[in-house]
Amino acid sequence: MNEQVKFTQKELNHLIFLSEVVIEGKKRGLMDETLQCLLYIVKSLEEVELPDSVVDQIERLTAMIEVDLRSENERMQDIHGRLKGSQKSQRSPLG
Repeated sequence: MNEQVKFTQKELNHLIFLSEVVIEGKKRGLMDETLQCLLYIVKSLEEVELPDSVVDQIERLTAMIEVDLRSENERMQDIHGRLKGSQKSQRSPLG
């Protein structure tokens, strides 16, 4: 049975502070943990009201993430395709 626990504004503010320190300080070693904490909170929400300026920033950042991930995926597919093509063009020593 999942028990619901409420985070207070003080606890949320502390998480915001820690997240900002990690991001602004480029603490790459703590990025995974920071993202995991934020992801848990976001996944627990059904909906959230946000100011237009925040929605604009989220949409901009989301678009950047999507473009980067698509580009990375295309590069990986290209590399995979080249590797397959390279393997086919090599003669088998037994054949």
